[in-house]
Amino acid sequence: MNPETKYRIKKFFYENKGYLHAKDLTEKGIHRKYLSDLLENEEVIKLKRGLYKWNDEKFNSLNELIDVAMIIPDGVVCLASALSYYELTTYSPLEYQIAIPNQKKIKSVSYPPINLYYFSKKYYQNGIKEEKIDEYEIKIYDIEKSLSDSFRYSYEIPKDILIESLKEYLSRSDKNINKLMNYASGTSAEKKLTKYLEVLV
Repeated sequence: MNPETKYRIKKFFYENKGYLHAKDLTEKGIHRKYLSDLLENEEVIKLKRGLYKWNDEKFNSLNELIDVAMIIPDGVVCLASALSYYELTTYSPLEYQIAIPNQKKIKSVSYPPINLYYFSKKYYQNGIKEEKIDEYEIKIYDIEKSLSDSFRYSYEIPKDILIESLKEYLSRSDKNINKLMNYASGTSAEKKLTKYLEVLV
């Protein structure tokens, strides 16, 4: 690859905040084969089929949640990953827990580690908010929805993490218990949350 071509490709990556789809390169008149050369030289990182990130400290220092958002645009940070983001727990999941609509088909991703949860329309669409990380936006459930869903998935999240998170939530001045119980209403989380709230509140 000649230096001019490499410079053009790098410039396109930088203009797109470090990320680029292979088809975008083709549309700019540059053959995709150059991506193979850059991969071989470890100058780019393949996030998934067709999506690449320039391997530069400028971009690698960014939060991995941005990578997740680029890989799965419809994905919403949920469960323990959301609890960790809101600093309700000191626990950091080994995988990013991401909710997607249950009719969505997502191919497996090797990096970063992602655990997908297929939510029905009823559970997927409510409580989504956007948080800004640097210049990027990620989708995440609001704090009450995240807590309610975590109790709904209590068979996957250790009890001590749930209790720690609920205690931390109750200590916040912006807590909204009515909103929390509205999310939990009619789900398996309702009875569990009611039980702990009776003791903790």
